Amino acid sequence: MSLNDATSNSSARTNEERRRAYLCWGVILVGLTCLYPLQARFDATFQSSRAVEETLYIRSGETVRRLSFGFDGVVSDLYWIRTVQYFGRKLTGGLTGEGAVDFSRLSKDDMPILAPMLDITTTVDPNFVAAYRTGAIFLAEFDYDAALALLRKGIAAQKDQKTLFRMWSDYGAICWRAKRYDECAEAYQRASELALGSKDRDWTAVMVGAAKTRGGDRRTSYLLFQQLRDEAEHEGARLGAEWRLQQLTSLDEREFMTRMIARFREIHQRNPATFSEVFPLIAEHRAEAYDALGRPLALFHEEFSRRFSRYDRLPLDPSGEPYRYDPVRGCIGLGAASRVARDLEEACP
Repeated sequence: MSLNDATSNSSARTNEERRRAYLCWGVILVGLTCLYPLQARFDATFQSSRAVEETLYIRSGETVRRLSFGFDGVVSDLYWIRTVQYFGRKLTGGLTGEGAVDFSRLSKDDMPILAPMLDITTTVDPNFVAAYRTGAIFLAEFDYDAALALLRKGIAAQKDQKTLFRMWSDYGAICWRAKRYDECAEAYQRASELALGSKDRDWTAVMVGAAKTRGGDRRTSYLLFQQLRDEAEHEGARLGAEWRLQQLTSLDEREFMTRMIARFREIHQRNPATFSEVFPLIAEHRAEAYDALGRPLALFHEEFSRRFSRYDRLPLDPSGEPYRYDPVRGCIGLGAASRVARDLEEACP
């Protein structure tokens, strides 16, 4: 083969490779161009079908564990990430313009696969402590039984004393919210026996006494949810505790306003026709407004002007929505748009 022929063949191969490269890059560019509209079409399809989102193809944790082929930690992490994302997507519908999370929209029907996913996660990796503790806090927002069952599963799988102390404390906290005071006392008694320091032993012993003799005491509830908020291992758990603290604050605010309405009734022998009629009494006696821990209620002190709306002088609840006044019964309650928790008995439903 002559030098010219070799050069010609080399040039032909170079041109062919160049054409192939251009073709590949063209396919890639076309694919990238089509990717966005296709993804938008897929997203719209999936969002319009709740059944797709709620499908859990394998519901047996043991089956998933066997299929993990020894990669238990990796598989459980993937299921945990999916669980957190699922919970977060549900809460996205509760985001307001101010960015506040509305836990009150959660229900068992709205989260049908949360408990099964947590069960799979903890079956694949029985030592996944965060999944037990944080998962139980998620479930407790709408299903006490499922939350307690998850913690019992975790307690049975653990041997570490500190971990067991925390799980029994979580168990007691959920029982307190569920008003299961006998179970609550037993759980905190177990926690007290496992406490490593005097501080933990002291506060769990207090909770044992509170559950046995002062069930439903608001002051103890404040201390309990503050403890849960400060020790939260996940942002969702911290927000849940904050939401419950807002509920307690709202109960204290409504209790004070109810007393002012009662004073108005004593003076005028009738219910206030509008809440604005009670405003002078609130302004006069606001120094008496304290929460169950003896702290001044911010609504009637440093935030007095900001949290009273201009419309009929109705005060704003901790979620930023106006309270509702019923002139027939002479009571103050939560407005329809309020994001304050309502699972306690309402004096003015």
